Amino acid sequence: MDNRTTRSEMAAATETMPNRQAGKFPLKWVIAGIIAFLVIGGTAAYALLINKSPKQLYLLSEIKTFQKAAEDFDHQNGELADFQEELAENASNTKTKISGGLDAQGALPPEFEMIQELLNEAAITTEVEQDPKKDRSYTKAGIAVQGENLLDMEIYQTPKQVAAKVPSIYEKYFYLNANEYGQFMRQLDPAYSGPEKLDFKPVDIKDLELNEKEEKHLKDTYAAFLNEKLKDEYFTKKDNVSYEHNGEKLKVTQVTMKLNEKETKALISQLLDQMIKDKELHTIIANRVVKIGNSGASQMDMIDPDTVKTDFVDGLKDAKKEVKETRIPKGFTSVLMVNGDELVIDRKMDVTVADSTEPGTAVSIHTMDVPYDADKKRDQELKVDITSDKEDEGGSLLLTNKINKKEGEDRTEDLKAKISSKDPAAEGSLIFSMKSDFSGKDPAKQTIKRDFSLGTEGGTGSPVKLEGTVIQKQDVSVKDKYSSQLFEIKVNGGADMAEGSISLKIDSKTKLKAKADLPDINLDNEINVNSITPEQMTDIQLKAGAKLQALFLQLGIL
Repeated sequence: MDNRTTRSEMAAATETMPNRQAGKFPLKWVIAGIIAFLVIGGTAAYALLINKSPKQLYLLSEIKTFQKAAEDFDHQNGELADFQEELAENASNTKTKISGGLDAQGALPPEFEMIQELLNEAAITTEVEQDPKKDRSYTKAGIAVQGENLLDMEIYQTPKQVAAKVPSIYEKYFYLNANEYGQFMRQLDPAYSGPEKLDFKPVDIKDLELNEKEEKHLKDTYAAFLNEKLKDEYFTKKDNVSYEHNGEKLKVTQVTMKLNEKETKALISQLLDQMIKDKELHTIIANRVVKIGNSGASQMDMIDPDTVKTDFVDGLKDAKKEVKETRIPKGFTSVLMVNGDELVIDRKMDVTVADSTEPGTAVSIHTMDVPYDADKKRDQELKVDITSDKEDEGGSLLLTNKINKKEGEDRTEDLKAKISSKDPAAEGSLIFSMKSDFSGKDPAKQTIKRDFSLGTEGGTGSPVKLEGTVIQKQDVSVKDKYSSQLFEIKVNGGADMAEGSISLKIDSKTKLKAKADLPDINLDNEINVNSITPEQMTDIQLKAGAKLQALFLQLGIL
């Protein structure tokens, strides 16, 4: 399977799926996200159908729309994503400078004035040399005020060790052997029961992609399942339906899938049964969850494949029991408006879920993606309404985006979002808006200006409002082996920030290299954090304490 295609389809799936809040078993939701992508991918076989019954048109238009979203994502982000893949496989050097400031209006206490002055004059710099194939890296970082270096740090990492040194505070490296991580953690917390060894290698996107065998299995299995279980009588079609948007009239095909309660519950149960017995699917899921769960230094409990498979199947069995006990009084209805290119421009889905004692909760999802004005303009919308007979339950999400294409790759976007809740603990609305102006002939070489606003309304608390601007300048080329990213961010906080503002500038440049220029550092005479002697501790306290005191005096803190 083509890496860029897989990556883009994963991104498209992410764009179209609402986030789920983790419940009592967070691992389920990791699995659920992967499952959604796999099952969607399993319908791709319908792209080969020619004679389109209502059922076939329904499935084909959905997969074509999904693929179009993947293509759009790839067009806008493909070069950057390709560069990130190259970065994960090749030696590189990355230099970054971060600076910023705080502008607080009005009178400030003296200590805050000093902090404001330091922030306005400070800069953080980093330089990272890395060789991912050998799992080695060397990082130099520094903090400077008015161009004068105050604090610096060096970090050296190999598959066997990680070491850090702050020369301006203490002259020696402090290092930890990867296979002594558990011992180190138990010194901090005697009850620690996590991994004994550190794995510094990050997750590679290629580790999550499907291979040809896996892709074929999923397509064959779930395309066949849908073809068999989604009966023709569930679908109806109306040709030449009038559809009007922004003054333009279109002729579309309306395709409806409608299942009653018994049919809906049967379909869900049969799908769960299929997934429960699909051992190949269990392996696909387990391999990826284990890869994610056991990567990096942020590991918690180590995850093994058999545990993931067991938890996955148990979760599916629990879900099947819940389906059996749940009422879906109005069944499930999905209505698609399909244009002449067999793309879904309007979609509405409705379902009501209830148990035997509580009132039902109705979920309505409406999406729209309509090009018009000779494809120069495009309106997108996602609307989710959750309603309940209970006054303190329910909420809504409304997300709209208006795209206006200009010459070449230039365009503007006007994004608005509103999230509302009736829950007393979070009653009210969160409102976000952002206007973006994209300029540049190539998506990989663009300047993007974004003006945004974030605020709240309703509820019991005081309203909050933040406004700001983000200017992004990017220049990325896989062929020429470089990436340049500049972000200039300014946030105005109004009364919530004493009528002040915060600014941040991030300038990052990366070059891919044939060979990493890594120092050969001998740690034999440095300090192992697992075996610091009393003499070493005394020496550290005296020297580091004196240098820290001198630093604080220099900064005016003491």
